Amino acid sequence: MKHLKFLLLPVIGILLSCGSDDAMQPILQEEDFSTDLFFSEYVEGSSFNKALEIVNLTGRIVDLNAGGYSIRKQSNGTGEWMGELLLTGSLPHRNVYVIGNENAELSEIINNANILKTGAPMDFNGNDPIGLFKNGVLIDIIGNFNDPEDFGKDVTLIRKYDSTGPSEEFNPAGWETLEIDSVNNLGRY
Repeated sequence: MKHLKFLLLPVIGILLSCGSDDAMQPILQEEDFSTDLFFSEYVEGSSFNKALEIVNLTGRIVDLNAGGYSIRKQSNGTGEWMGELLLTGSLPHRNVYVIGNENAELSEIINNANILKTGAPMDFNGNDPIGLFKNGVLIDIIGNFNDPEDFGKDVTLIRKYDSTGPSEEFNPAGWETLEIDSVNNLGRY
């Protein structure tokens, strides 16, 4: 009986300590995940030095083929979306997918690209809005649809880290602007 008391006392102490409010808090906090993929970098550099970067912060691996992901551009901020490029492969959580212009002179664009493409939509310039689509529906955009004004001419735009997901409206305040041909961050987020 004496030994039983020594065994029961620690168990009772543990049970009583679990009765406080802080015992209900999870030890690990759940991560806030994005609702979908979104653009994280835009390079509108000299000549053919053009690249787009898409990040996955959804908490899961995304099958780009099955999700029907594509990019398109609107030429000079007028007309319809055009030049659809279907994205292929899979994109793990916390990874990026880079689309580069095949004729880029910067090796960082060529070496980091998951897809290299010439022509539309990778022949964009600073007044061509670029859209990320999922099954034909716009989920994220760089630039303003139906607006021919330059928003990204001769610059690199990097999405600020407090952006937590895609947006169907372009907000320049959500992007950091770097000099032309700045590609040091391309391929990582």
